[in-house]
Amino acid sequence: MTIPDDKDARIARLEAKLAEAEERLQRQEEFFQMAVHDLRSPLSAIVVYAELLMNRVMGDLDNRQLEPIRTIHRNCNNLIRMAEDVLASAKVRAGAVVPRFEPGDVTEIVRESVRSLQGLADAKNVHISLQQPEARFLRPLDVDFLTRAFSNVLGNAIKFSPHGGEIRIGLECDEREIRVAFTDEGPGISPEKRDEIFQKFRRGDAGSVSGHGLGLSIAQYFIDLHGGRILVEGVRGRGSTFLVGLPVS
Repeated sequence: MTIPDDKDARIARLEAKLAEAEERLQRQEEFFQMAVHDLRSPLSAIVVYAELLMNRVMGDLDNRQLEPIRTIHRNCNNLIRMAEDVLASAKVRAGAVVPRFEPGDVTEIVRESVRSLQGLADAKNVHISLQQPEARFLRPLDVDFLTRAFSNVLGNAIKFSPHGGEIRIGLECDEREIRVAFTDEGPGISPEKRDEIFQKFRRGDAGSVSGHGLGLSIAQYFIDLHGGRILVEGVRGRGSTFLVGLPVS
């Protein structure tokens, strides 16, 4: 009679438990992704109706009535961006992100990012200035991915900017690289945390500012897909500059 090897039996039981846990985690993640995806439709509907009210399409409203509507509009847009970040992060983990490169203008991508977040900046009275707005910097790019990357960097700058602050976006190019710099007047980032903020669910010196710690990690991933780089500079307490570098070819 052969006596089973206790060690082999324990390993088999552990492997079975691990496989079960991985399957359960996969089901939970799929459910969470579907829930987040389904949230976008009602949130988008709320945004549309809020815009109709803000534009007085459904009747005249005074500023006292419009203020809570603007708050609803702003917060729903924030939730939509958070949902998109969560879904993008899930696609990155699953390896389902495939870029589609075509000739494009980096300056136009920056302008589109500014347009998409202008309402958020206006709510904090933050002025966004774009240097060299008429310059064209052409290279192969994935429009959706690079717009998401720039929007996440700019959204982060708006989030940490003080009311009435300014964000300056500079563009320049040499024979090797197109560079886009986002400079804000926020609290800055400690040197020891400058690498951490590009990791998932890690945040810098956030203080009381809320966030989920995904935006910059997703931005870095999409910039990496373009063969680029992103880093942060600045002095603690005196603002930050996020520098994105994209190879010319």
